[in-house]
Amino acid sequence: MIPGSLFTIPMWSLPTLNFNKKKKQLEKLCKSFPEKKHGLQTFYTNRQSPRPGFMEAFGNICGEELKMLSKKIQRDLQIEDIWSVSYKKGDYHTPHNHGAMGLTGILYLTMPKGAPVTQYLQPWNDWQTDRTIYYPLPVVEGMIVVVPKFVRHFTEPNTLTKVKRIISWDMNLINA
Repeated sequence: MIPGSLFTIPMWSLPTLNFNKKKKQLEKLCKSFPEKKHGLQTFYTNRQSPRPGFMEAFGNICGEELKMLSKKIQRDLQIEDIWSVSYKKGDYHTPHNHGAMGLTGILYLTMPKGAPVTQYLQPWNDWQTDRTIYYPLPVVEGMIVVVPKFVRHFTEPNTLTKVKRIISWDMNLINA
């Protein structure tokens, strides 16, 4: 018998090049699109607010990284939506996904030491224990993580007084 894997889920991680310079630009960009809590949300975001120009400005700042990703997956990408999220003390994000087709990215803009990381849920239970499997992906500030939109993910409550901030975006694959 030859063991193997029946399914795999792709994932890519890459650094933000010249992160210290780009971090300042991205923080200035985020300041132009303030975050707030909406309804029952347990975090601050600007996703429900108009963000004209946010996508283009992000693309101008992080174009190198987007090109690196496109080259790695050998497909052209188009950002369809982009927003920022801040997690103050006690804030968290419940399990969710971003749809069925395409990719979603997270850039860890401010990641204080000890802040909760994004945890990814395996779409099927463990075959031996029938338990849910989740993976807390270790990340550092400036890291970009990209997964298929269908991958459910969440973050536990931030126990720190320092704010954790991310920029997240959804992408479509083009030139199929």
